[in-house]
Amino acid sequence: MNDLVLLCLIFFMCVRIIGLAVAIDYFHDTKDNKFIYIIIGWIFWIIASLFPIFSSIVENNNIKELYLVLNALFGLIGGIFYTWGFFRYFIILQFKKMVLLVAVSILLPISLYFLINFRVAIQLSAAFVNFLILATYIFPRLYVKDFKNFMGRSIRWYNTTSILLISYFPIYITISLLGYNYGLYEADNTLIIILYYIPTVCSSIVFIILLVHLEYTISTRQKFDLKDKYSHNLGNIMQVINSSSDLLNMTTNLSAQENENFKLIQAKCKEASRLIKNIRKL
Repeated sequence: MNDLVLLCLIFFMCVRIIGLAVAIDYFHDTKDNKFIYIIIGWIFWIIASLFPIFSSIVENNNIKELYLVLNALFGLIGGIFYTWGFFRYFIILQFKKMVLLVAVSILLPISLYFLINFRVAIQLSAAFVNFLILATYIFPRLYVKDFKNFMGRSIRWYNTTSILLISYFPIYITISLLGYNYGLYEADNTLIIILYYIPTVCSSIVFIILLVHLEYTISTRQKFDLKDKYSHNLGNIMQVINSSSDLLNMTTNLSAQENENFKLIQAKCKEASRLIKNIRKL
């Protein structure tokens, strides 16, 4: 294996470990099930990064080929789970259908590996990954009416991710036409290796940034929605108290003590009104 490819794989694995840590942290804080799928996705991607390294160590060709098939397969499964978790921001995919998709994605390449050869199995897994890339770019836009408003400022990172992933297609096609195999694990051309790995490595980094930014955008939006809701409701309550005290003062002869209490209520209502205005400015 070329040293540059090995370096890319190690860097790939480190980035994915960071992504896993971020997803675990978010799940710990939110207990949202979508992060379970994202965590599983990162785990499969991390393991997928190890198989090419193992394949460069072993001498047995059959084991080497199996490791390469598992590399593509685990990368595909990781992509499915990550996409599954990411889509839960927008739509709820049926659990049975997703389990069926995972099962087919496992059984079909493995079957082709035993029935035909390892290259066909790898190419099928790669084709499925390309479909996932397109789905990640297209599906959210179809299922969310006002997609830009939902994404907020995170739309920039989403578009960056989409551009990086889409830029992978012409590179992958060109490399395939030049006769290079999936992953370039046996390649020695430095330029080709750099062109191949830059979009994939960078997209992994942007995946993490997108996840963090999107969670921040959603939590900020929820905070402002709750602030508006509670300040509005509290304002209505204070208005009722203020109006009721005014009505009571107009219809009842208050004693000196009751009049002091009325003035206190009025003062506190004005104080609460100022606080509500300050809350709305936050």
